[in-house]
Amino acid sequence: MPKRDERHMASMRKQILTAAQIVFEKKGVHAATMSDVSTQAGLSVGSLYVHFRSKEEVLLQLIDSGVNGEPFDACTTAGELLGLVEAILQALEAPGSASQAACTALEVAAIARRNAEVQAVVVRNFTRLRDAVLGAAARVASGGGTQDVQAVGEALMSLLLSAQAQMLIGVPSCNDAKLKAARMLITQLHGAPVRVKRYTAPLRPTGSD
Repeated sequence: MPKRDERHMASMRKQILTAAQIVFEKKGVHAATMSDVSTQAGLSVGSLYVHFRSKEEVLLQLIDSGVNGEPFDACTTAGELLGLVEAILQALEAPGSASQAACTALEVAAIARRNAEVQAVVVRNFTRLRDAVLGAAARVASGGGTQDVQAVGEALMSLLLSAQAQMLIGVPSCNDAKLKAARMLITQLHGAPVRVKRYTAPLRPTGSD
């Protein structure tokens, strides 16, 4: 019986978080209320407070679950890493990527500057993603490639973050140059020409917020 209750609680939390993400992206974090989230989730406001103490706690949980370094953790070849980086850069440039979701990300960034708890989660997510990117770079490096694996990993991370930042503020991303730079860096890392392996799985957010 307790196990069934735990599954039910986890399912309810997921339902609330999914609803909150929709509401935050539609109305913005500041304007959204727990009542809006409860309506979207099809639950009473009281039910929400059984699982989360406040809107801020909901936001923290969304931020903490938003980052995704798993695709980088799965990269074992230079071709896979190049395919993943290219897919992320192309997704950030796709029409509609600079949507209300982007506005919400900017709002979260502003909140993080004022709220130590939010900032701590954002920093933890950034560290998690950075470790995944550097780990992928280390795995695909070969003896014939560059010895400065960390520098290449940091450069790849910077490419991804700058592309995301440019998308968020609505300026041209210069994506062709970023794609060329990614190919150059990974080829340097590998020490030989790289045949890209296209990444076809759905992408979740990679940013730190």
